[in-house]
Amino acid sequence: MDLIFYLLVIIIIISIPLSIYFLKKPNNSSSIKDLYAEGLDMLVMGKRNIAYKNFKSIIEQDSNNIKAYLHLGQVVREGGNYNKALEIHQNLLLRKNLGKYEKVELLKNLSYDYYFLGNLKKSIDYNKQILVSDNSNDWANKHLIKLYKENNDWENATEQLQSYYKIKKNINPQRLALFKIQEGRILLKNKEFEISRKIFEEAFELCRDLNVCYYFIGNTFAAESNVIYDKAIELEKDMNGSLKKNDQSQKLKVDAEGMLGKAIPMWGYFIENMPEYSWMILPTLKDALQALHRYDDIEKLLITANKKNKKNVDILSHLADYYANKGDIDKALSTIKNALDINKNSLIAQLKKLKINSLKDKESSLSNELDKLIVSLLRDKRYIKYKQSYNDENMKWLFETSDIN
Repeated sequence: MDLIFYLLVIIIIISIPLSIYFLKKPNNSSSIKDLYAEGLDMLVMGKRNIAYKNFKSIIEQDSNNIKAYLHLGQVVREGGNYNKALEIHQNLLLRKNLGKYEKVELLKNLSYDYYFLGNLKKSIDYNKQILVSDNSNDWANKHLIKLYKENNDWENATEQLQSYYKIKKNINPQRLALFKIQEGRILLKNKEFEISRKIFEEAFELCRDLNVCYYFIGNTFAAESNVIYDKAIELEKDMNGSLKKNDQSQKLKVDAEGMLGKAIPMWGYFIENMPEYSWMILPTLKDALQALHRYDDIEKLLITANKKNKKNVDILSHLADYYANKGDIDKALSTIKNALDINKNSLIAQLKKLKINSLKDKESSLSNELDKLIVSLLRDKRYIKYKQSYNDENMKWLFETSDIN
């Protein structure tokens, strides 16, 4: 009995300090969990210094805590040190014990790192790697579309948007059509006239409300006409009395006129349906009709457009100019007065009035100078920017979310 008693006393004596030690010793797992939660809170609140210390502390206690590394890199990136963030995240690529979620989050962070470093190609590459393993990942799909847009790669942006709609089993025809228009604009810029026309037509089929498609389809015909006409001029320069080359040149000029003729109705439909944006094409349309010697069509087109929007100053100003050039000064003055009654501050209307008055006073040289001034104004980037206060949301999106010329 004495032996048992002594053993119990010894056990109690030993167990008391051990109990005190373990009670006072912090729970490592619990401590890391608390640090992680606090770090996330600080990150959301924008308190990056505290968040950084928390995640750094976690890593010092547990070097296998991948999530802490990911967030440490995020904190550094959000602080503006993109190269350091990339270094942290790239080191994680060497880890072999990454779970599926951790791998996706790592690729996401690498995509962000390269994005902020201005390397869109690398950002796109890492974004696409997420979709290889998880093609329905919502963030990866949306971000990849964004990256393609910013890279002015509208062909891939459109394709990715279509793929995303297929996954979601839901399509927004208008948005897809707008993407196609941007794709067509790039093709037009690269002189892929036939393909760009096809894309614009597809966009219009998707959304019949997008009457701006008429504007771009007309532009494809006009641009192709210019290329054909330039070939004719080059051929004439290299003619050297050749009858064959002369015939070829004349044929090319006829083809150019035919192609330009196809642009006219497209632009006409655009003005009729979107008269508030007639300023975008009216000067070009008038020049095209004059080049084709279709002078009477100018009046018909402008009158038709004016009937649909009687308070459009640009249409009235160009109609007044037409009458002035035709020699009907009284009608020109009456028309420009109507335009200025609507908006007395219109620069175009004021300049047109000056031109008409100069013709009335038979000062043709002044009239010619004013014509040059008007052309310069219409092409001036600052004036175009001033006019491009698009009320239509689709027009705003098309012309303000891209640097396509």
